[in-house]
Amino acid sequence: MSEAPPILIVDDQVKLVRLVTELMNRLGFPEVEGVTDGPQALEQLRTKRYGLVISDLEMEPMDGIQLLREIRADDMLMNMPFILTETSFSFEDINVAHLAGADAFILKPFDLSLLKTKLKQVLNGRPRKRETPVGPISSLNVDFPLLGKV
Repeated sequence: MSEAPPILIVDDQVKLVRLVTELMNRLGFPEVEGVTDGPQALEQLRTKRYGLVISDLEMEPMDGIQLLREIRADDMLMNMPFILTETSFSFEDINVAHLAGADAFILKPFDLSLLKTKLKQVLNGRPRKRETPVGPISSLNVDFPLLGKV
């Protein structure tokens, strides 16, 4: 079995950093570190290799979306799996986070089985490619020939 990757928890509430660290330890991730803001997270990510970031959405001075955008813009970090957490998500939050490159969303308080499911999905995801060309013809005409050229 492969060794579990180190995990970085980013949340402005120290109690939640400790709680998520404990949950991750229970799920078999022995190396979990926490920071309380986005700039600290970026500093950690640029000095140590992590396998996943779990970040709160609402933080100061840099929120979770800003942190995510910084990570996705950095060639060394762009493939870092990223999960956003919050007590509630609006449709707009989810849309903006999805466009920024979030891999998953988890509501607080965490349900352990849901967290486990999300971790499996995110950690088994495919790497991103920068500037992926978009094909000129939709594949719909292959799957649905009666639609004609799309």
